[in-house]
Amino acid sequence: PRAPPAPVIPQLTVTAEEPDVPPASPGPPEPEGGWLPAVGSSHLQQPRRLSTSSLSSTGSSSLPEDSEDDLLSDSESRSRGNVQLEASEDVGQKSHWQKIRTMVNLPVMSPFKKRYAWVQLAGHTGSFKAAGTTGLILKRSSEPERYCLARLMADALRGCVPAFHGVVERDGESYLQLQDLLDGFDGPCVLDCKMGVRTYLEEELTKARERPKLRKDMYKKMLAVDPEAPTEEEHAQRAVTKPRYMQWREGISSSTTLGFRIEGIKKADGSCSTDFKTTRSREQVIRVFEEFVQGDAEVLRRYLNRLQQIRDTLEVSEFFRRHEVIGSSLLFVHDHCHRAGVWLIDFGKTTPLPDGQTLDHRRPWEEGNREDGYLLGLDNLIGILASLAER
Repeated sequence: PRAPPAPVIPQLTVTAEEPDVPPASPGPPEPEGGWLPAVGSSHLQQPRRLSTSSLSSTGSSSLPEDSEDDLLSDSESRSRGNVQLEASEDVGQKSHWQKIRTMVNLPVMSPFKKRYAWVQLAGHTGSFKAAGTTGLILKRSSEPERYCLARLMADALRGCVPAFHGVVERDGESYLQLQDLLDGFDGPCVLDCKMGVRTYLEEELTKARERPKLRKDMYKKMLAVDPEAPTEEEHAQRAVTKPRYMQWREGISSSTTLGFRIEGIKKADGSCSTDFKTTRSREQVIRVFEEFVQGDAEVLRRYLNRLQQIRDTLEVSEFFRRHEVIGSSLLFVHDHCHRAGVWLIDFGKTTPLPDGQTLDHRRPWEEGNREDGYLLGLDNLIGILASLAER
C-alpha cells in the first residue's frame, strides 16, 4: 500500500518590500527597567529585558508595503486583520493559502511561528525570522525604522523601546537584529494599541489628494461597517478614495476621540481578535482592557505604573520632541505569573522634524502643524486604566 502523504506544516508568512540599509552603529549599554518580574518569583532573579519591534509594523510612506495606513498603496491584497498561513508540502505540490478573519485559532506549527502568529492580525506586516539565538529576533530592515532605532539607543527612551543590535544579512536581505519581546513570558497575552490621532503622514495625504484613485475594495469595507457612511456620489461610484477611507476609519474608532485605538489582541490560548474598528468610547475601551487582564489586579497595576514611567520619559526625550510619531504602537504583554510590561514599537512612519521645530504631542492636529496627539492618547490611556483599577 502507498504511504500516507507527509503532513502539511503551516508556516506563518509575513512580507514587506523595504530597502536594504547599512549596519547601524551600536548604542550605549541599555539601562535597567522595562520588564517587570512578578513579586515572589524566585526563578526571575536576573530578569531578561525584552524587545518590542520584534512585533513591529514598519509601514512607511517610503515603502511600497500595502497597508491600510499607507495612503499611496493601490492594492489591498493584504488587508489588516488577516493571517496568511503558507502550507509547505514536501511532495512538491504548489503551496496554498488560508485566510482567517477576526478570531483565529492557529493550527499546530513551530514554537516560533505559533508565538508570533498574532503579528499580522495586529497589522504588523513586516517580515520576521528566528534569529537562531535565544532572546533575539530578526525583522526585515527598513531605512526609517533603522534610523529611529539607532538614535533611540542613545536617547532617554532607550529603556522603553526594543534593544537594537544592528543589521544582519540573511538570504541576501537585511534584517534588524532585535531583542525578543516575548522572551521570558509563559503563554503571553498581547495587546497592540495604536497611538495618536492619525495613522498617516501629512505628505501621504497631500500626495494621495494629488493622485486620487477610486477604490472599490475600500468602499466595500466601509459599507460592511456602516451602510450609511458613503455619500450619494460614493454609492453611485461604488468606490471611495483612500484619503476619504482613512479619515473615515480614524473617525469611527477611538483615534480621533481618545488619541489611540486598539488594533489587536492575542490571548494565552492563541486566539486573536482585531474586531475593534468601532471601539470608540471610554467605556468600550475599559471593557476591552477588563477582558484583556481578566481581573488580574497585579497585572493592571504593573501596566499602569509602566505607562506612567513611559510618559515621564517621553516628556524629557529629545528624540520624541523632534520627531513626528505616526503609526507607532504601545505593546502590552502579560502572563499568568503576573509578569507584565509595555513598550513603544513601530517606527517605520516616525519622521524627523525640520531643524528647530518641535512638537507638543498634545495640541490638536491641524493639517500643516504635524502634531500627532501621542501624549494626548497616552494621557487618556492612563486615565482609563486608572479608572479600571479603582473598580
